[in-house]
Amino acid sequence: MAMNEAVLIQRLQSLAPFGDPGQARRAFDATLSALRSGLNDDESDWLSVDLGEALAAPLQRQSHVGELSRDQFYRQMARHTGLRRSLAIEQAQVVCRALAELLPAAGLQRLKKHLPRLAELFSVPEPPEPVAPRHEPATALDHTLAGGKPGSERPLSEAGGPSDQAFSEAAEGTAPAHSVAQGLPDAREGKPLSTARRTSKS
Repeated sequence: MAMNEAVLIQRLQSLAPFGDPGQARRAFDATLSALRSGLNDDESDWLSVDLGEALAAPLQRQSHVGELSRDQFYRQMARHTGLRRSLAIEQAQVVCRALAELLPAAGLQRLKKHLPRLAELFSVPEPPEPVAPRHEPATALDHTLAGGKPGSERPLSEAGGPSDQAFSEAAEGTAPAHSVAQGLPDAREGKPLSTARRTSKS
């Protein structure tokens, strides 16, 4: 089945910033003309079948010269396009990439076999591997006195326990009266403990 010209031109324009479809087609024709110098008549005929009559026309206008090196291919490309070498090389690589994608597998293998020194130009790059999502490590919960209770913003050491002063006063017997006698009935009524004792004796 012949290659679809519209699909080819669209692919060329997606691979390189050609100004218009006509410019993309001229780059394609120049590339075929340069490739023809490395293809004998039989090899050129096979490629013509894969491309179809409309796209294969440049192959009929050129002839076989001999084995084609990459440097010779690029020089031929610059001559056919009339462009500076760097731009001609870029266009040649783009066209070869499109051919590698659109030619049938058997036709692509024949082209690589007949143009062994250009075989790398007819390779399709491997798609990049997807990046795995990054997982942050879970933070271990700290249930120690320094860490505090789960859900608390303050450590237990700072969270309202008995103060050092209270422990010291209790040890020295100087704790405030209400902290020692707050459970006695007279203390709850506001009477001193000494008055409460005299009242009970009488």
